[in-house]
Amino acid sequence: MKEYENEVQNTVTVKEKENQVCDKWNKKIQDYENYVKEYLKNYKKSLQKNTVSLSKYPYMKIKSEALNKKLNKAMDNGLLTKTQIKKILKIQLKIVNKCCD
Repeated sequence: MKEYENEVQNTVTVKEKENQVCDKWNKKIQDYENYVKEYLKNYKKSLQKNTVSLSKYPYMKIKSEALNKKLNKAMDNGLLTKTQIKKILKIQLKIVNKCCD
């Protein structure tokens, strides 16, 4: 009986860890989405020669690319769920669509 209890307890612990990892990646995806929104806003304004946006734009680009690189690495390593991957691809598509307008 004690072995069964330990096995159940280990299973619960594993599920909790999986949930924590999933939450961690969800937060990174949300951060990426927020940076992309800000990046696109500054990109559009910088095209209109807005000096404030021109100064922010390079920083935002570097930060969004760094987050993108982390998320792509996580995808390659199989750390993300299908839903998370779809969300990332949707964000990346948004970048392409907005920058091609």
